[in-house]
Amino acid sequence: MRNTGLAYLLWCSWFLGLGGVHRIYSGNYFTGLVWLFTFGFFGVGQVVDLFLIPGMVERKNLKYQLYQRENSQNPITHEVIVNLTESQKYSQEAIPTVDKKSDIYTILKLAKDNPQGISVADCVIATDKPIPEIKQLLNDLYKEGLLHIDNHEETGTIIYRIV
Repeated sequence: MRNTGLAYLLWCSWFLGLGGVHRIYSGNYFTGLVWLFTFGFFGVGQVVDLFLIPGMVERKNLKYQLYQRENSQNPITHEVIVNLTESQKYSQEAIPTVDKKSDIYTILKLAKDNPQGISVADCVIATDKPIPEIKQLLNDLYKEGLLHIDNHEETGTIIYRIV
């Protein structure tokens, strides 16, 4: 974080022939170098900067805060891979169960039995549920990575295939 008082103190370095140091401190690197090599932009820029310093420092601080916020929201995460023994892989706790009477089970079984793909109509017939409910269920299964959406080669109809 930049300090306005320090920026004004650096502005005073103009009296020693170092104009523009306050601009470099405030993150305006290009214009700071211009001020440095032109004696504070011939003195005029240096005087105008007396009024602009608070805004320059505030802008630099806001950019810094935004940068910090973005980095804190996207922390680096590490992936942990756990090797399970064969008995642990197939224990009852590791395998989620699905009720064989549920619509999910019916649709997944239908997709497994029809590798060429199933349509919304196929699912409506198999489950006796309304079309909007089936469409939502199929989209949920797609989002979960259980079904793949494709188009029928001949008719262009949307079909769902088991992954």
